[in-house]
Amino acid sequence: MMPLRVTGRIAAGLSLAVLAGCAAVDQVTHRPETAPAARGQSPSAPVERPAGKLKPMPLRTFTVKTECRFKDEAGNFGKATVDVSDSKVRAFNVEMTMPKRGSCRYDLAQFRQTQALPSIELTGARECRVRMWEQGEQITVAFAGCHHLCSPSSAHDYVWPLLIDKPTGQCD
Repeated sequence: MMPLRVTGRIAAGLSLAVLAGCAAVDQVTHRPETAPAARGQSPSAPVERPAGKLKPMPLRTFTVKTECRFKDEAGNFGKATVDVSDSKVRAFNVEMTMPKRGSCRYDLAQFRQTQALPSIELTGARECRVRMWEQGEQITVAFAGCHHLCSPSSAHDYVWPLLIDKPTGQCD
């Protein structure tokens, strides 16, 4: 006789399989696209697609400059200095504190810029990455794999992306 926990897991797995089999699946036909340069378009121009389909965002640089302080509903707080001109990072310093969790500090001297388009990427030691991209009037700054820049290192598990409002320079 199987233990109750194993039987419950099997029943849950079978239920998910049955539900997945009932889900409607849309067929998508993939057509090979001609490279933009081959059609005489610049690489930053969006690829033409049939009407009604999602269109990719055009590749373009962005500029943002801010010195801001932030505090969220959970009590996390910090400050940031970000200066990006035409997707080239000129200044970058972010300090975040998560009460009872720890703090993290990211400084441009710890990174090198490895990508400018379609998003900015800063690469640091131990696979640490900071990515920045534009979404409408906001710049998102996301942190990945940077545990060694936090004290204690587990504080990095509580770091959320930083959002910068381009028109006002405010961040949260």
